[in-house]
Amino acid sequence: MGRIAGDVITGGDLEHRGILGTGILRVFDLAVGYTGLSEKEAKAEGFDLEVLHNIKPARAEYLGGKELVIKAIADRKTSQILGVQIVGEDGVDKRIDVFVTAISFKAKAKDLFHLDLAYAPPFSTTKDPVMYTGMALQNAIDKKNKLITPQELTDRIENGEQIQIIDTRATKQYEVSKVDGAVNMPLAKLRKEAKNLDPNIPTVTYCNKGVTGNAAQNVLINMGFKDVFNLSGGNKNYQSFNKGKQ
Repeated sequence: MGRIAGDVITGGDLEHRGILGTGILRVFDLAVGYTGLSEKEAKAEGFDLEVLHNIKPARAEYLGGKELVIKAIADRKTSQILGVQIVGEDGVDKRIDVFVTAISFKAKAKDLFHLDLAYAPPFSTTKDPVMYTGMALQNAIDKKNKLITPQELTDRIENGEQIQIIDTRATKQYEVSKVDGAVNMPLAKLRKEAKNLDPNIPTVTYCNKGVTGNAAQNVLINMGFKDVFNLSGGNKNYQSFNKGKQ
């Protein structure tokens, strides 16, 4: 602001372009970064939102990579990224700065996939969490792989809607914790067991974090299921959501 004021006073034409409200802080071992609109703020502004919870390691797990939890929102009409929040032990700062730059230049979700980000196993993953966020958001916006948040799923069930919920993990994982009302159909058996499901009823698939749930979603779509969603952030995000309600 000082530079802009000084430039204008001396005959320049700089203008203040606004801010995104970017911030980062540390809470014990966790870093928390955020930029742009929150989901609540974006809804208040009238945006039709696509919401993604993306859980990915900050770098190769065999080199000690720890999980990042990324929540990103985009406008369904324009595909423009509107806001991002990230929590993790490492790599939060550089990812949030990429999102800041993207939002500042009005990037769309699909633009993130095309970023030529620095990669080597000690620093990132083959598909950086930023790139994966863009891919998953754009697929959801294009209706190729629709997402549903734990809140949306809970609201629809409480409103009396009939929804089939499929847990695609191993049975031993299902027995430890699961989404309320889910039936266990491991991915390897899904094609056979899905014949017992109604393809005309809305269906939600999920795994631990979202990847296998997405694969199951594609299987069901190819089998002719009409309305299939992948649970955003998988069972891990759902359990966190439920803890937050208690």
